[in-house]
Order: sequence, then structure tokens, then C-alpha cells
Amino acid sequence: MQHEYFAASNSSEGFKSYYPEVYGRADRLYVIKGGPGTGKSGFMRKIAESARKNGLEVEYYFCSSDPRSIDGILILGEETVGVIDGTAPHIWEPTHPGAREEIVNLGQFWDQRILRMQKNEIFALSNKKSAAYKRAYDYLRSCGNLRAVSDSLLRQFVDREKLKAAACRLVRSLDLPRGEPTVIPSLLDAVAMTGFFSLDSFEKNAKRVIWIEDFYGVGRLFLGAVFEALSSARETVRIAFDPVDSRLVNGIFLEEHKLAFLLAGKDRAADDEGRSVNSKRFVELERLRAIRGELRYATRLYGDCLDGALHALAEAKVYHFLLEDIYKNSMDFKALNDYTYGFIEKLSL
Repeated sequence: MQHEYFAASNSSEGFKSYYPEVYGRADRLYVIKGGPGTGKSGFMRKIAESARKNGLEVEYYFCSSDPRSIDGILILGEETVGVIDGTAPHIWEPTHPGAREEIVNLGQFWDQRILRMQKNEIFALSNKKSAAYKRAYDYLRSCGNLRAVSDSLLRQFVDREKLKAAACRLVRSLDLPRGEPTVIPSLLDAVAMTGFFSLDSFEKNAKRVIWIEDFYGVGRLFLGAVFEALSSARETVRIAFDPVDSRLVNGIFLEEHKLAFLLAGKDRAADDEGRSVNSKRFVELERLRAIRGELRYATRLYGDCLDGALHALAEAKVYHFLLEDIYKNSMDFKALNDYTYGFIEKLSL
């Protein structure tokens, strides 16, 4: 299966991390410490490649700010082994050092003299990057407020009981075994420095997809009701929360049944069996007409604020890559490479 997800997001709440729920599944956890550009992602990529060559399944969790970079991996074998970036903003400090977690310090391979010589530039770039992120989070907070405005406008015209009943009927029709689900946050979307970015792991892994046609966010409400209805099913449930508003659900994947529930794009109307859900059926459309203009206005403002956040993150990208260049120039990558292969041998994957 294709396991490519995000374990965090740039959201209306600031940086939203799902690290404990995702990496708490590991029996052994290696926490990498090091600056930008010190090879953390490459280190994990080589470990993952080695594990896959040995026939092991690997879950990749990409950076929600820079999706080309890896934030963490989980190697699924007789025991689950995790390797994660434990630096800011997703700081992870060991709770059971030695027994479960181990620190991997990539700072041992940099030349501190080079970094000290460029201390003022590092400070300046870090401050500019932080300021750009602050602006991005201010915009995203506005996105959250505008989503709340849309929700309050819609609430009086959405038949929540009808929506919930339809979600429960849909889940019952799947005839899932009863019990307690295993829920794994597995985000598919990110508000990133390179733009809005989406992954397609749920769709790629699914034998069947039930598409939910959205209408001003009502489709996400329906997905949330489906998730609630799955609370009594013995199933591994991967859930993709909305990257901006973590209260909302963008997608659900039932791992044992290879079944996905996803929001439909313009070219998606039904699954292979003709199954889709049009969220308009839960809305009193005639009554909604009175506030539809305001709803469109709030939606347009949301888009403008999201564009503002993406613009600020694009500025942060410039400073981030300049910082990476400084740290890269201080690193002994040959020594790191030798260490990496020794580390892989030690893992005994």
C-alpha cells in the first residue's frame, strides 16, 4: 500500500501536531535533533529505503510546510520502529529514554566554527522566517473565523438529524464487525510553503471509494458524522482532518476493508457501484437563498485569507532555504553518510 501522509498542519490554531497519536504507535522511536539542512530527511529516507528492500512496509509522514521533506517514518515489522524529526516546531522529548526513545544528534557532524561565524545572519534569517510564519498563522486564524461565520450561517438550514441518520445507515450497510476502532490521524492536505498540497494515498489504496459531493462545507459535516458512526466498529480507521480547521474531516479510510470516503472533485460523481452522497440533500435550499449571497462572500474572503497565508509561507520558504544553505555548508556529509549506514545496521531491520 502507499502510505504517504502528513502528521501535522499549518492551521487556524497555529502549528497543529498529531505526533503523539501517530508516533505513539512505535515500539522503538529514534528522535533526530539538528538544524535545517543538516540531512534529517535524507537520513530517514535512506533508512526507509533499506527497510523496504528487506520487504518491510513503511509509512512516510511528510513535512506540512515543505512536502518534499520527510518529518518521520514508521517501519512496520515484528515491532514498529519510528524515526522522527524532533526539532521545532514538532519538538519531541523522550519520556522513556533508552527504554523506548533514543536521541540521534546530527549536530555532531557540523562545524560549529562556521555556524558561529554566521551567527548574526542565522539570527536575522530565523527572525524573518518567524515573522513570515506569524503572518501566515494570522491569516489562517482569519480563515478559521470565516469558517465559523459560514457554519453559523448554514447551521439553521442544515438538517443535522437527517445528516446523522444517513451517515449511520451508510455505516450499517457496510456490515463492519462491532468493537472499538483504532484511529490514526493521516492527513492528506497541507498549507505549505510551496502552495496548497494534496496526497492521494486513500484513493490509491482503496478498492472502493464513496465520494461525498460538498456544498459549502456540508460534505465535511457528513464525513464527521460517518466518523462518529464508526466509533463502534472494530476497524483501523485512518482519518484526514482538514489542515486549516482540525474539527472538520476531509477523508476517511477503512484499512481492513480498503474503503475510502472522500470529498468529490468536479470530475467525481459516484464510485464504481454508483454510490455517492450529495450533501445538498441535507440543506433546506429554498430557505438558504436568503443568505446565499453572504455565504458566498464569506467563502470568497476565506479564499483570500488562504491566499494571504500561502503568500506569507512562500516568503518564509526563502528564508528557510537560505538557512538550509548555511547549515549545509557547515556539515560533514561524508561522515554523516557513514554514520547512517552504521545506524541502519544497528537497527537490524
